[in-house]
Amino acid sequence: MAAVFGIGLTAFLAVEPTQNWLLLLLAGLVALGTDALVRSHPRSRFQRLDDTALYLFVPVLLTLGLGLFLEEAVGGYWSILAGLGAAIPFAIVLQAEYNSVDRRLRAYGSARLILNIATYVIAFLFYAAVYDFDLNLPAVIFASGIVSVLLAIEILREEALETPRTLLYALAIGVLLSEAALAMHFLPLEGALAAVFLLLAFYLMTGLMHNYLADRLTLHTAGEFSGIALLGLLIVVVSHAYV
Repeated sequence: MAAVFGIGLTAFLAVEPTQNWLLLLLAGLVALGTDALVRSHPRSRFQRLDDTALYLFVPVLLTLGLGLFLEEAVGGYWSILAGLGAAIPFAIVLQAEYNSVDRRLRAYGSARLILNIATYVIAFLFYAAVYDFDLNLPAVIFASGIVSVLLAIEILREEALETPRTLLYALAIGVLLSEAALAMHFLPLEGALAAVFLLLAFYLMTGLMHNYLADRLTLHTAGEFSGIALLGLLIVVVSHAYV
């Protein structure tokens, strides 16, 4: 599956003019492959068609996010190297999805850590792509909200909530990120700095919500997340002023 991903992404990046249908086709193949992979786990109990839906968001969004980001960031022969090299992190994410099927596995903790890191990386890739494409304000707000909802599902599904509850909490985070994107319109930030700002907001909201659902949210925990977010915001402000 990782080999198919690397070849498909390389084709999308190398073919000119850009063929967007190649990226969409690759995303569809990734969804089917990931579904088959997690269903093949010996301890899986997936029977219905939608049982694996929550496992598909990260691989599919990683495909779309990397494709959009690399299309803007690299060119020429570098696009071939980038496309083939992207198969390595993709394989790691797929293995983590497989290991996250059973919470009793020893590898479950490391799998969740990998998936959480991948989720924040994908969020940055999408937020950066949103500003690279110079979308109008309604499109920026909508795109930021939808991506945040889908990625928040990955963070929150660790608590094994019912799917409707997971979707509800993820939707709340998406609405808050849409409001943050609206606020960005009135701030002198753009490009990568705007993407970092939204990433910090996403990190703060998902971190607080995740700890709240796990009954671990205390003033100390909230202070840690807020402190990291404020430190990141300070770096963004200093970078905007002096870089």
